[in-house]
Amino acid sequence: MRSGQVCAVALAACLAASAAGAQDSPTFIAGTYYRCDMSSEDRADAIYKETIAPVVQKQVDTGKLIAAGYARHWMGGEWRRLEYIGAGSIAALVAARQAIIGELTEGPLAKAAREFDAICPSHDDYIWTSVASSQAPEAVARDRTKVAMSTYFVCDSREQEADAIVKTAFSPVMNAHVKEGKIASWNWMRHVAGGEYRRILVIDAADHTSVLEYWNALTEALDEAQPALAQRFTDVCDSHSDYVWEMGVE
Repeated sequence: MRSGQVCAVALAACLAASAAGAQDSPTFIAGTYYRCDMSSEDRADAIYKETIAPVVQKQVDTGKLIAAGYARHWMGGEWRRLEYIGAGSIAALVAARQAIIGELTEGPLAKAAREFDAICPSHDDYIWTSVASSQAPEAVARDRTKVAMSTYFVCDSREQEADAIVKTAFSPVMNAHVKEGKIASWNWMRHVAGGEYRRILVIDAADHTSVLEYWNALTEALDEAQPALAQRFTDVCDSHSDYVWEMGVE
């Protein structure tokens, strides 16, 4: 397909997505991506489970957070642990995060929290918001499987065009794969605050093999079903980092 035709198809996708609009009740996710001492990661996990998770859970139980979770690196780059919380607004997210930090830095829990920070001494913070998903807004970041693959994209100034392509061209393909049981869910999120990554595609599945095999199958399916838009998407978001996460703390 010639470049002019590609642009015309992409423009049509943008217009369709604009008409459809974003999700009615988007979920905002604050993710903290930790770099840790690999020799002491098990201890960090134990601290999180015993000390930090109950504090976070209070915010979920009172309805201030929609979701919260913790994940361990299985494959990918330098991030070793992921902690995330989700809320229906930025204000709710900030309030809950401040309450969690306050409880962990003052009083009897502070010592354990400092030990966790010593094991995982640096991190990157991001805030994401849901753009398109196979899940209902209230289930985003809440209903999870044991393994997830997150692909973090670096995009140029046409990133809203990438959103339109995902909504109109990619989502029918991925939704069909959810119905077929190849994956449990998918979520496409945009950057609100943080580092260089501008978009994230999160795929939840039953196990490591499923997410890795699916990534290859998805690429082939999109190239077959929407070759022009698949190429256009790659032009806009031309680099990425892949991580496979093990969800939760055992």
